[in-house]
Amino acid sequence: MLLTEIDAVNWNAIPTPRPRPRTADARDGLRALAAARDLDSVASAVAALTSSSLLRGRTGEVLPGAVVAAPFLLDIAEHGHPHARESAVVLLDRAMRSAPLADFSRFRTAAGHDAPLCCAIAELVRARGDSLAECGRSGKYLLKASDAHWRFDIREASAVSGDVVALGTLRGALPAPSAGGELHHDGSVTAVGSVGVECPPVDATAEACLRLSGLGADAADAGGLTGAVLYPAACGDHER
Repeated sequence: MLLTEIDAVNWNAIPTPRPRPRTADARDGLRALAAARDLDSVASAVAALTSSSLLRGRTGEVLPGAVVAAPFLLDIAEHGHPHARESAVVLLDRAMRSAPLADFSRFRTAAGHDAPLCCAIAELVRARGDSLAECGRSGKYLLKASDAHWRFDIREASAVSGDVVALGTLRGALPAPSAGGELHHDGSVTAVGSVGVECPPVDATAEACLRLSGLGADAADAGGLTGAVLYPAACGDHER
């Protein structure tokens, strides 16, 4: 089933910088890792994937194909051979940490936002939270690594003393004090000078209240920000 799903992807259609890696390296690397049962086959698969349309081995860049491959790597991390599981976690972690090229640094999410590659991968990781938590130390490590790539979905917002106070759902770790953000709304992206925590999530809920500063004239239209999404500015700026 997994091999069929990997084959069904049109890997050639994924934006990739030139010189363009061979499509077969991503497809065959994922197939090999899914079927690997020993260290040699795992090593061979990882070598193919780190010089493919997922990751550029020599220059250490992440490519948009890594987002497409993330669900397959997560399947391997959950159900693959023990050696393959660890390697899938390492590849996902590397993809979230690596910098993309400037013209290939975004991925259109299902919600229609052009998220930084690392944030798009982190969302897919968090969506498997329950199953990854049962995968031992490696699964918990991957979930922890996704925390830095937080996402805040605004449900309600109002202007307060030149800032915007927003209620919504926080996925990932709380933003660091004075961390910047990028606000995605109606197809546009607006820089947020700093994101502060007004009310942290209570108990196990993801409901939180954040204060957005530095929006300038855009703060006056706070009531129109329902449905907007906030990502860390550091993720959007992390590119080559």
